[in-house]
Amino acid sequence: MQLAGMDATLQALREALSWPKLYKAVAEQLGVEWPNALLLHGPPGCGKTAAVHAVAAECGAVLHEVSVATIGGAFAGQAERRLREAFATAREEAEAGRPVVIFVDEIDALCPRRDSARSHEARIVAQLLTLLDGAAGRNAISARYPRLDIVIVAATSRPNAVDPALRRPGRFDVEIMVPPPDATARASILQVLIQHLPLHEPLDLTQLASDCHGYTGADLGALCREAAMNAASKGAASVGGTISAGDFVAAMKRVGPSLARGATAPFEAVSWNDIGGLWSVKQRLKQAVEWPLRHADAFRRLALSPPRGILLHGPPGCCKTTLVRAAASASGATLICLSGTQLYSMYVGQGEALLRDSFKRARLVAPSILFLDEVDSIVGKRSSHERGADLSARLLTSLLSEMDGLERAEGILVMGATNRPQALDAALTRPGRFDLTLYVPPPDEQGRLQALRIHSRTIPLAPDVDLSYIATCTGCFTGAELAAVCREAALAALREDVIQASEVHHCHFLKALHTVQPQLSASDLAKFESWSTV
Repeated sequence: MQLAGMDATLQALREALSWPKLYKAVAEQLGVEWPNALLLHGPPGCGKTAAVHAVAAECGAVLHEVSVATIGGAFAGQAERRLREAFATAREEAEAGRPVVIFVDEIDALCPRRDSARSHEARIVAQLLTLLDGAAGRNAISARYPRLDIVIVAATSRPNAVDPALRRPGRFDVEIMVPPPDATARASILQVLIQHLPLHEPLDLTQLASDCHGYTGADLGALCREAAMNAASKGAASVGGTISAGDFVAAMKRVGPSLARGATAPFEAVSWNDIGGLWSVKQRLKQAVEWPLRHADAFRRLALSPPRGILLHGPPGCCKTTLVRAAASASGATLICLSGTQLYSMYVGQGEALLRDSFKRARLVAPSILFLDEVDSIVGKRSSHERGADLSARLLTSLLSEMDGLERAEGILVMGATNRPQALDAALTRPGRFDLTLYVPPPDEQGRLQALRIHSRTIPLAPDVDLSYIATCTGCFTGAELAAVCREAALAALREDVIQASEVHHCHFLKALHTVQPQLSASDLAKFESWSTV
């Protein structure tokens, strides 16, 4: 079995399985006692099970698999008996001189924490503890045997759900983290996966691997299958048919990183040109979001650290959320969204757990953007005595702790949006957390003209429509209000002749201006502009 991109994991398994035999004399001379149990942990789909199978076959070891499915039974004591039988069979083969690997898959399901486990699960944990202590000839029961060539390997994607008694030294001596593959490992995996695919032309695997951030080995396998199916759907799988790079691009729209499934926000891609005006804001965002990813070497040369957080503040309807979507689209980062409705729960600690889980997923699928919409409703000032202030304070504490830990995780950016920046706690807006604070104002006249052109590009406009004039008449209008003007103009044309209306005229826009009024005044804008994070 050929496994690419898992060199560190495979080497750690070889040290446990092969080295006791290869370096037996050296170990005896130095008094080294080899570990007899290992715990592999990491996200699903990263190759834990495949790595155990590969190294066991490479070492010529007999592999015995143990899981809930293989030992589970309907009667009390049946699972413990089957577990004992599995270890007894392994011991017999080891006594015959054959190296043996006992592989306990999904050990968190088999041996959960006993403080929350049911009685039969607690009995299985106790039985496995006894067997682990005796598997390598350590206790009195098996002391008559020499050290047996048995290695127990367990795998889990939830290491903290495993009973702590199993994770102490003397049982699972070594814990090996199996991380998602990085860009180099993904390129190696793709190289193996495409070996037997009929490609139309050589693929740029480096670029494809870079675009597939957050993908596990299993995800990449699914991506290749989807690309082949996409080619087949176009008729390319007939005699002489091939798979093109475009098929992989199409496949990526349907096969995303499984680690972010259920956490990512599905959204339609937005470009910077889809946002009218706000040129300086867009330029600052490009520098903060795109440059650290696209010019990482330059940042390293100048010892520059990318910002940990960006706070967008300004009046409602000024495209703050759209700017975040554009930043995610332009950078190719995974977008994970959180709001107060998700984090506020009737159960104590559930909101903080969801926040921690979101940061964990963001680290796994980096580069990623974790977007906190209406951040003032999630983490307000800790001095507030309003209802829900205790939960807000706990969420704020969790958020501050997670943001402080981001220095060890490259490619993660926290973005927040608010129209009440004065309601945020000062600890959140200091440098080192939200490093960059950007005011997002309503568009100026040139920006309003661009926004009107964007919002009316799908509307059939008559030649007499003068969008420049409309832009001069819409001072203090936000982007959302300009979109409403275009919709109202189209509705005005429809009201005049619902049967034959085919164009929107200038007079319809003038009618719309009487219907749609700006919600902001000059004094309101002055208040928004006056806020400072000093």
